Amino acid sequence: MSILTDGYPSIEEIKEATGWPDEERFAKGPVAIIECVQKIPCNPCEAACPAHAITVGNPITNTPVLDREKCIGCGLCVSACSGLAIFIVDKTYSETLGTVSFPFEYLPLPEKGDEVDALNRAGEFVCRGKVLRVMNPPVNDHTPVVTIAIPKEYTDTVRTMARLNLEDTDRTFRKTEEDEIIDDEMLVCRCEEITAGEIRKAVREYEGTSVTEIKRRVRAGMGLCQGRTCGKLVTRIIQEELGKRADEVEPATSRPPVRPITFGELAGEEGGRTDEQDI
Repeated sequence: MSILTDGYPSIEEIKEATGWPDEERFAKGPVAIIECVQKIPCNPCEAACPAHAITVGNPITNTPVLDREKCIGCGLCVSACSGLAIFIVDKTYSETLGTVSFPFEYLPLPEKGDEVDALNRAGEFVCRGKVLRVMNPPVNDHTPVVTIAIPKEYTDTVRTMARLNLEDTDRTFRKTEEDEIIDDEMLVCRCEEITAGEIRKAVREYEGTSVTEIKRRVRAGMGLCQGRTCGKLVTRIIQEELGKRADEVEPATSRPPVRPITFGELAGEEGGRTDEQDI
């Protein structure tokens, strides 16, 4: 089991990449679990931690390292993580229950007191849980953090909850119809924080007719997800503005993740060269 074969990391991978709190640390209260196992250029968690407990350092492709003694379990890193890969675990909640806090970007949001299905990293049912709180202040930038209480023995396993069934709720949420115009304030590209209005303006003012042209103008799709999240929405907005079908809108050019390497590595020299010779 691994992130490459299954789409989610194993505990062994997590421990090797970022470490894992020991039981002595768990006994002191809530602590962050960073499940970022791939070397990608990303470090918002480092800046978000008020206790300076997270270090990415140089190069930016390092996996985050948590100083578990400095960590106060505040959870600010959870919403800051672009990869939604940080969780807060508290095994001291009660004699039999622990809590897990996780990012949850699906609507409708649960409410305090809701009974929900707690799921593991693979999205499989583990147990029932009770929602203790839902934190969604403006500083979270549209990434609510949900905390649920579950039997303590599942705190290393549970990492999210099942989406609520829209048909079974009376909460104010409405699905967007296919022919409905997307609101200008809607955040389309989360990585670069680009709204639908900005994309629509680029289509009108710069005569953007392809996803690549819009990407060059407003950076939508240049973030960590490389357009996997926003690409279809950008296409839809271009359709709306130009009256085209989806297959008539040229998609963006896919680019794999890259990182700086040394001339020594390119030349195949053992050990490579110094950082000053990076390209």
